[in-house]
Amino acid sequence: MLDISAHNTANINTDGYKKQRVNLSEGTNGVIVDITESTERGLLYKNEKGDMVETSNVSYPEEIAVQINAKHLLLANIAVIKRTDEAQESLMDIIA
Repeated sequence: MLDISAHNTANINTDGYKKQRVNLSEGTNGVIVDITESTERGLLYKNEKGDMVETSNVSYPEEIAVQINAKHLLLANIAVIKRTDEAQESLMDIIA
């Protein structure tokens, strides 16, 4: 999620660029990651040649929210791994 958001942010001033989004869902063997491209249109403007050009459809505030969400998901996953490790250590102590 952070990589895709960074990619979107890097292309915020690239005419015609369409933002990408990461969709997470539960699968039988873990998390399924699906990356999709937005179909939203960017704003239109006339360039120096007089041609109509579509701007990027990326929004800084939206990307900041995505990055905050990704950070919280990462912290939650780290907490789960840490607790699982602690539980396994406790079980090993009991068995030993």
